[in-house]
Amino acid sequence: MDKFKKASRGITGTIRYYDRTVTLDGSKAASVVFCADESKGYAKDLKTNKPKVTTPSDEDFILYNTRLEKTSDGVWQTTRIVSTAGAKQCLK
Repeated sequence: MDKFKKASRGITGTIRYYDRTVTLDGSKAASVVFCADESKGYAKDLKTNKPKVTTPSDEDFILYNTRLEKTSDGVWQTTRIVSTAGAKQCLK
């Protein structure tokens, strides 16, 4: 988000998340895999308040593969995120 702030950019629109799969790896780690439809989410210029509307494409369907680890306080924190744009399993 710091890159967005420095460039006076924000996010607007709608992003839909779906097809979530959670796998526990013992009691202190887990993986969460899910798809995101970012075809209606846009960057917005915060100075002009205008969105940069783009033409939707297959690249707007993103597969996220995350790893979470449980802290000693019992809080789940994301420790790794790998994303793949245009992932076939997210195209519907």
